[in-house]
Amino acid sequence: MSCNPISIPKRRNRFLLVWKALLFALLSPTLFTACGNSPATSPPSHGTSIPQGTPTSTASHPSSGLLPGQAIWKKSVSSYLFGTNDSVDYSNDNFVTDPHHIIQSSLKSAGFQIMREFIFHYSIIDGHRTTLGTNPQIQLDRNNPHEYDTPAAQQTTATPNAPYGYELETRVKAIENSGMQCMIVLPSIWTDPSNPTDPFTLDHIYTNPATGKVETDLDFDKKVVAYLGNRCNLYEIGNEPDLDFYPASGPVVPHMRVQTYLNRWTEFVQALRQINPKAKFIGPVTASDQGNDCTYTVEGTSCYMRNFLKGAKAAGVLPDAISFHWYPCNGATDGFNGHGNCGPAQARSYATVTSEVKGWIQNDLGTHVLLLITEWNADPGANPLQENASFMTQFTLQSMIAMISAGLDGAFQFDAQDYGGYGHLDMFDITKNDQPKAQYHAMEIMISQYIT
Repeated sequence: MSCNPISIPKRRNRFLLVWKALLFALLSPTLFTACGNSPATSPPSHGTSIPQGTPTSTASHPSSGLLPGQAIWKKSVSSYLFGTNDSVDYSNDNFVTDPHHIIQSSLKSAGFQIMREFIFHYSIIDGHRTTLGTNPQIQLDRNNPHEYDTPAAQQTTATPNAPYGYELETRVKAIENSGMQCMIVLPSIWTDPSNPTDPFTLDHIYTNPATGKVETDLDFDKKVVAYLGNRCNLYEIGNEPDLDFYPASGPVVPHMRVQTYLNRWTEFVQALRQINPKAKFIGPVTASDQGNDCTYTVEGTSCYMRNFLKGAKAAGVLPDAISFHWYPCNGATDGFNGHGNCGPAQARSYATVTSEVKGWIQNDLGTHVLLLITEWNADPGANPLQENASFMTQFTLQSMIAMISAGLDGAFQFDAQDYGGYGHLDMFDITKNDQPKAQYHAMEIMISQYIT
């Protein structure tokens, strides 16, 4: 292992210099202890803030094969561990608009590698149909020159200023400006020709003027994949389909049963692969490692994740990667500086769930498939604890060390900035002109140790 202290990059202002000095102070005792004594594989010391060997942890060998844009860095660490999310933008100050010109440039300078971007068929804020753009890579209907620019660009939180931009194009340009690869989440997978009824009463149902027919979720997702072409070759099918959905208005939408999800998975992936053969498709995007809808028999427990794996294999439509979400600390209290419920054990749980799901993949699919945690953070809610710099630094560093030790192929912090959890989940501080927060700096340090 390397015994060089963590280098402190030159910063642009005094605030960041002070913050870096604080982070260095937190890390240094552990680094020197590790250099003088224990190998990187020693168990973490519960008496220190950060596990021994923090800057030089080595991944077990990642799964065979790489996703588009993915690289293997020092110590066999996957570059896609350093991803983040852009979800529904609840404020005009967000990753896409970047009004203070800080967010995109900061993500690029730190070396963040991939952005997970949500593209809903209809906005979950006001129900409008998401607009696409004027620069399609693939034309699906050659007889319709307005296939992608209708409906017209409009004012939204991603495109708030006149002349308004198209949402898909604007979002993807923001990712490209940040020097990152893109993964598009296609959350809208309810409707297709055989299932035309939209369960979301908020949606302003769109009729394609060229055909006179209602545009299904499948129609829309086809257009997204065609529009982007090789600008984006990674897609998640659905988002937490195992959870009930509580829309801004209207009744609760019950979650998608696993057999329904498997039917949509098979149909959507087969159709989208025909449009872009280079694209890779990822599921089942469960809200936890095992997901919901569990059954308990003498043979054991079977839940959403394992039922998906078995069903996808039976259907012959295998995922290019498996994904789930992991927030280990509901109602988090500080377990690093006290006796709270979110501390070293919860950070280490990332290794536990990674190893667990890898075992299911091998057992149920019988082949190596990449594994991604496509949303992660301490607490999924609006918890002010996530403004605590010391807590977030330790939680982030220890969690990432656990991911690396288990050989996870990709991880996407939630989120960059979209006013998630009333801002408490964001890496940039909307109350301070988008200055980077502790979690950003912790991940910046981790990237600097492994990037090649």
